Amino acid sequence: MPFTQPDVLVIGGGVVGLTTALKLADRGVSVTLLDRQSTGREASWAGAGMLPPGNLPNAATPEARLRSYSHSLWKEFSSDLLERTGLDNGYHLCGAVDIFSQEDEAEYNQRLRCWAEEGIRVQMLDRSETERLVADLNPMFTSSAYLPDFAQIRNPRHLQALRVACLQRGVEIVEHVEGICVKADGERVSEVRTSSRLFLFDRICIAAGAWSASILQSLGCVVPVKPVRGQIVQLQLPMPPFRCVIEKSRRYLVPRRDGLILIGSTEEDVGFVKQNTTEGVAGLLEFAKSLVPSLAHAEVIRSWAGLRPGSPDELPLLGGVPGLSNLIVGAGHFRSGLQMSPGTATILTDLLLGTPSAILLEGLTADRFLRKSNCPLVEKAATQ
Repeated sequence: MPFTQPDVLVIGGGVVGLTTALKLADRGVSVTLLDRQSTGREASWAGAGMLPPGNLPNAATPEARLRSYSHSLWKEFSSDLLERTGLDNGYHLCGAVDIFSQEDEAEYNQRLRCWAEEGIRVQMLDRSETERLVADLNPMFTSSAYLPDFAQIRNPRHLQALRVACLQRGVEIVEHVEGICVKADGERVSEVRTSSRLFLFDRICIAAGAWSASILQSLGCVVPVKPVRGQIVQLQLPMPPFRCVIEKSRRYLVPRRDGLILIGSTEEDVGFVKQNTTEGVAGLLEFAKSLVPSLAHAEVIRSWAGLRPGSPDELPLLGGVPGLSNLIVGAGHFRSGLQMSPGTATILTDLLLGTPSAILLEGLTADRFLRKSNCPLVEKAATQ
């Protein structure tokens, strides 16, 4: 059986795996990346590309630290990808309007407190000011909060640029891999076998999204990362009535520069079932009309679904696995994989190379939810 022996083997070709592979290659590391299908075709591709703002010096929670760190990297990283590949990922500051109804007052006030404590720029808008950003907003919404530093990218374009940049830097990308078998020898992961090849390596990174749990389980590591389906509908209008993102609670409207509008997203615990449903699509269309009534006349272009890697606290598991010295995990980002990918990949790269993380990882470490099965791991309660 032919074998490959890179410095680092990355399992998972989504946005986290591709970005980590690129950053490792930029630091002179030989990398092989494996994916169960074509790279970038799962949750990373399916998302809406929203990039919320952050302010790292004032980031007090694990979520805020990783979000803010990634926010500080996005603009330069996007420019670098464009210069390397000639592919524009569509990064731009579009701003976002966060709207609330009277029933949402408690949630509204909580968000305002969090933004103020973090020092994120936010402008409180009355009805007339909001209408200048969203011309046809439902009259029931009388005020909003505007986040001018909110950005977006086009997910498929970003993933395409990442793949090209990886190949340019010499990353070996092996797609449509079948029968991955991961083996440990003592306190090290020693090899990965597929149906046709053997992979040896110094270090290994598992960043396989919702499939990470099954790969880790083969090493005796029980990790509560599971698929959570999200459905999205794409509309088009000749003249969209807004140019900024509109958020209401956990759903959103994302306008593209070419007139497309994304409506998202459902959250469904249905296992590895990736398909649209009439109920899901109908609910998203009704949500869009309830915010912007003129969207009732928009053309429905298409719909799709993705499987987010959910974790118990909706935050990723980053870092080493107790008992396996050469394994690093980056999984469980739930709704935030794309937005947190530059920071996550930089952290994973630092950990794989034995250098300190740029941010405090308390509340994000991989061992906080790991449960011992048949390997020497530190047992942690899943409710911790």
